[in-house]
Amino acid sequence: MKYSLFSDNPMVNKADFQQLVKDLFEPLIPFYEKQGSLIDFDEGGACFDMVASSLEGVARPLWGLVPLQLGGGNFEHWGLMRQLIIQGTDPSSNGYWGILHDVDQRSVEMAAIGFFIALLPEQAWQPLNKAQQENLAIWLASIQYKETSHNNWLFFTLIIQHALKTVGREDLVDLKLEQKFLVKIINWYLGDGWYGDGNIEAIDHYGGFALHYYSLIYATKFDHKNDQLAKLFKARADAFAIPFSYWFADNGDTLVQGRSLTYRFACCGFWAAYAISDNTVFTLGQIKGFWARHLRSWKDKPIFTESGILTRGYSYPNLQMCEVYNSPTSPYWAMKAFLPLMLADDAEFWTSKEEAIEYLAEIQAMPANKTIAQRVDGNSIIHYGAAVHPGFQLDKYNKFAYSTFGGMDCNALLYSEKLSFGDNILALSFDGGCNWQMRQKNLDVSIEGARLNITWSTGKINIFTTIDVGVNGQCIRTHSFASDEDVWIVESGFAVGKWYQEELIMNAGNHTQNNEASEIAVKGSNGTSVIKSLDKHLKSIHVTTRVNSDASFPRSAVPFLLTKLKSGKHIISSQFKMNK
Repeated sequence: MKYSLFSDNPMVNKADFQQLVKDLFEPLIPFYEKQGSLIDFDEGGACFDMVASSLEGVARPLWGLVPLQLGGGNFEHWGLMRQLIIQGTDPSSNGYWGILHDVDQRSVEMAAIGFFIALLPEQAWQPLNKAQQENLAIWLASIQYKETSHNNWLFFTLIIQHALKTVGREDLVDLKLEQKFLVKIINWYLGDGWYGDGNIEAIDHYGGFALHYYSLIYATKFDHKNDQLAKLFKARADAFAIPFSYWFADNGDTLVQGRSLTYRFACCGFWAAYAISDNTVFTLGQIKGFWARHLRSWKDKPIFTESGILTRGYSYPNLQMCEVYNSPTSPYWAMKAFLPLMLADDAEFWTSKEEAIEYLAEIQAMPANKTIAQRVDGNSIIHYGAAVHPGFQLDKYNKFAYSTFGGMDCNALLYSEKLSFGDNILALSFDGGCNWQMRQKNLDVSIEGARLNITWSTGKINIFTTIDVGVNGQCIRTHSFASDEDVWIVESGFAVGKWYQEELIMNAGNHTQNNEASEIAVKGSNGTSVIKSLDKHLKSIHVTTRVNSDASFPRSAVPFLLTKLKSGKHIISSQFKMNK
């Protein structure tokens, strides 16, 4: 449901956003006071143990609370937060968070505590007695001696190492490991501002709210001697800002794509971190505009419990779209959005008026991340050829397009045996519709002008797809393949919302004996989705209602065309369109 203290906040000036952080934190206090460091909402679990979930619930709010304090926000509960951290890091306490293991969720949350110590030692460290400081330092330093995920997680060790240096515990820091991890991070750079999250080269919001976020904190807020690295991180953020701006709609909505969307307004984390940088490629008014519009885009979404606790999901509570590592306390990574609160009241960011930018191109190829961006009606469509991440839900990486219109179905083949499909896929069945396949991995990707070429595999056959991006939200997808068996083919279009209104189906027509094209247009709350066949195959038109599988809408409508082909070589082609 909506949380009135959130939805009624104007979110215009610094005082509004300071109050917003306090109002997001306030509902957690009764849990802390009753349960201590082992906070538990009793709302289910994740793939890791519930003690690690408790740690999340204590640590993640710090990403917003520390900037709040640094910018003069007068946070009144530091004594409570210290007590929770003291309990959680004391091996003799019943509230102990436990020792760190290999690839452990605890390492993620340690970073927030390291951030707290590094930037606010007068609250995080100095009030502790010697024994408490020793417990905390030893517990944090253990991250250096356990195996970790080789992606954005490497930054967690770097943040903790800096925290230890800040409070005079260089004796616990492995400097060789620091250099090793920095080299790895530097080498994940793909070009034009884009990082892969590790060697997989997957593209998602982790580029903004993780890799660039941490690197900008490292470059601007950590006292270190590596000025060249700081300049490199800053230059890469500058290169990222313009292409990343295509991931945002004029109203602040962001691209619905990739994993961890349950962190919600963390998606403006890049703009939050960029705001504390110097000499940016956008004006501070433009950066403020991206940041503030995105936060306001959440005002009227029912993402809270009755008491004001953030739920799991995206635009509404929804466990189907969550990752296995999303616990009930995980959504509080959203607090990463509030980094600008550390800026002084008279900083240019706060005195500047919000500005919009003018996009220089309606169609913008991005070869470094293997996508093509398209602007239409104040929104963006991203035609996607980047890596299909093998470790997470395929639908978050294998669609032909994602957009700021919303409508990413997270389980596109759920109910496929009933001829119901999610958005923006090509699905194939070799057994008359009983079982279906879609894109599992890319074999080769290239961009030629406004054309995206993808050779990909279903796991059974290889398909060559071209996506020709046009104007006014249009594109043409053409698929070439050979099959030794008869095959059913589904081409699905963009999803439209039908939460509180039924979709309107317009100009629907199947192929006839005169080879008139199959065409379907479906209008919903977020716009109109159109598919028009451009080939000579006999196709039937369908519109399916999807329930609770779409990240944006509890009820959505997806148009698709169904073709039944004999074995052999085939080319199928259709035009797709999404606009207001």
